[in-house]
Amino acid sequence: MGWTFPWASSFGSDFNSDFNISFTEQQQREGGVEYNYRREAARAGQQGGGEGAGVRFAAMCGTDAATYHRDRPGMSAFALEDGVVYHAYSTYARGVDGIWGMYPWLDRTPKGRNETDVWWRRHDEYDKR
Repeated sequence: MGWTFPWASSFGSDFNSDFNISFTEQQQREGGVEYNYRREAARAGQQGGGEGAGVRFAAMCGTDAATYHRDRPGMSAFALEDGVVYHAYSTYARGVDGIWGMYPWLDRTPKGRNETDVWWRRHDEYDKR
């Protein structure tokens, strides 16, 4: 159809901080994190340890839970018209799943994602369970 679609990256800019998907250690300690339209409690002293999926995801990435939670999923869309940039849309957390290839397919299966724990593994980790 001859369409073109310009993409842009937020790498190396303040965009992620401005749109509340990246946070500093100080914001975490003081409770200054607002993500997905919710204010979060302070995470004082939570540099590792603990329980839960977030701790396991962090370990799988080679970091601690607090560092892992400083960058979150988010997507925004903008329109440029007559030299003016309009913020048209933003989504966070599970709202970003639609652009991650496998999630829409899993969501259409009889049990959906059937999530009860850390369910995904890398291709070379499937025989480790």
